[in-house]
Amino acid sequence: MTRKARRRLHPIAIMAGLGKELKNMVVPLLVIMAAGSRHGFSWTDILVPLAALIYTLVMGVLSWLRFTYEWDDTCLVVEEGVFVRKKRSIPLERIHGISVTEGIWQRMAGVVQVHIETAGDALGEAEVTLRAISREEARRLQRCVEQAKHKAENASHPEPLANRPHPALFTLSMKEVWAASLTSGGALGVVAALCAFLSQFSDFIPYEALVRDIQSTWNGHGRWYIALLILSILLAAYGVAIVQNMIRYASFVVRKQEDTIVIARGWLERKAVSVPVDRVQGVVIHENWLRRFFGYASVSIIHAGGALDGGPSGEVVLCPLVKKHRIVPIVQACLPEYRLDVPFCPLPQRAKSRYMLRPLYWLTIPVGVAAYMERPWGAGLLFVLPLALWIGARRYQAAGWALSSKQLSLRNGWFRRTTAHLLKRHVQSLEIATTWWQRKKQLVTISASVMPVGTRSRVVDVDEEDAASIYRWLQGEKGDQT
Repeated sequence: MTRKARRRLHPIAIMAGLGKELKNMVVPLLVIMAAGSRHGFSWTDILVPLAALIYTLVMGVLSWLRFTYEWDDTCLVVEEGVFVRKKRSIPLERIHGISVTEGIWQRMAGVVQVHIETAGDALGEAEVTLRAISREEARRLQRCVEQAKHKAENASHPEPLANRPHPALFTLSMKEVWAASLTSGGALGVVAALCAFLSQFSDFIPYEALVRDIQSTWNGHGRWYIALLILSILLAAYGVAIVQNMIRYASFVVRKQEDTIVIARGWLERKAVSVPVDRVQGVVIHENWLRRFFGYASVSIIHAGGALDGGPSGEVVLCPLVKKHRIVPIVQACLPEYRLDVPFCPLPQRAKSRYMLRPLYWLTIPVGVAAYMERPWGAGLLFVLPLALWIGARRYQAAGWALSSKQLSLRNGWFRRTTAHLLKRHVQSLEIATTWWQRKKQLVTISASVMPVGTRSRVVDVDEEDAASIYRWLQGEKGDQT
C-alpha cells in the first residue's frame, strides 16, 4: 500500500477548533469586560476582548492551513504548527486506542473527529486529534491500524476485516437509557460545576451580603423557605443530570471486532471508542443502592491509556445499566480471561464493630450540636446515629475479597458498592497498611493498583493472614487457589 497524498482536514475543523477555544475564553473575557465597566462603560473596554477574538480567528485559520496528515500501511504522519513546525510519525501498531466522535459541527458537514492514543500519552489526552475527516477515511484508518497490529503479532487473517460481521453484544433501549439516567446520581456533579462557574465572579457578586441575608432569613424563622430553595436547586440539578445522561447514552451499543472492543453511543454527539483487549487492566462493577434494589448495575473497564470516554482517566463505560445476571456473559464475550462469578471471602467478625462505629466518629458531634440548637424538634436528628450503625453493618457485610490463580477481586461500599476484578499480570502494586487500632485486632487495609497510575481498589479491615496470602500470591509464592 502506498502512502496516501498529504491532505488537510475538512474546513469545518476551523469552526470546531474555534468553538472549543471560544468556550474556554468566555469566562475570562466576561470578567475583563465587567472589570473594565465598573466605573462606567467605555468603548476601550471591549478592545482587549475584540483583539483576543480576532487573534483566535486568525490562528484558527492558520492552524488549519498548516495541519496536514498522511498514512500508509506502517505509520501515520502528521505535520502541524503555525510558528513552530512539528512533524510526528506514529507507527500504526503503536496506536492503542481510537475514538470517533461526531459533534454538532462534524454532523453539519458529514464528517467525524478522530482521537488517536498511544502508550506515551498523558492521561486523558490524545496524541493526535483529526478534527474533521470523512467517515470512510476514519474506517480505513481503523482497518489499517488493526491490520498493522496483526502483522506485528504474525497473525494471518484470510478474510478481510471489513467484511466480517460484528453482532452487538450489548445495547440499551430508550427505556433503559431513561432508567440509567434516573438512577445515575449525577446531581451533585452539576451543583459542583455550577458553584465552580459562579466562583469565577467572586469579585462582582456580593457573596458576603448574600450570606448575611441568608443568616438573617434563617434567624427570622425563614428556614423553610431556604430549605425549599435548596431542594429546588437540587431537583433542577437532578433534571439537568438526567438530560445529560440521556444525551450521552442514547443509541448505546457494544461490539467485539477481533481483539478490539468497540463502544458507540451518543445522540447530539455520536462517539465510538475502540479499546484493544490487551490494554484492558480490569473490570469494575458499580452498584448504587437504588440500582441494586431493582437488580441493576453498571460495568466499566479499566483502560491503560487516558479517558477515552470522557469519564475518569483510564475508565471506559462498558454497560451503563444492565441486569446483574447479564453481566457475566457480556464480560465473558468481551474479555474471556475474567471470571466474575467467584465466591467472595467475608471479613473477620472482629472487623464488624469497626465498620459500625466508623460513621459515628464524624457524625456524633455535628448531629448532637444540631439537635441541641434546634430543640425540641431537633431531637429527631438523633435517629441518624442508629441509622449510621445499620449502614456500617451493611458495609461490613458487603466488603470482601476473592482470589484465584490468575485474578484478584476486591469489593467495598454499600451506598455505592464497587467490585474490581484484576488479573494478576496487570497488578502494578499491592499495598498493605495498618493503623494502631487495626494492629490491636490483627487487621489491615489492602489496596491494589493497576495502570494508569492512580487507579486503585481497596478493602479495609482484612485479616492479617488473608492479606499475607494475597501478598504471597502476587509474588508467585502461592499455588493456584480457587
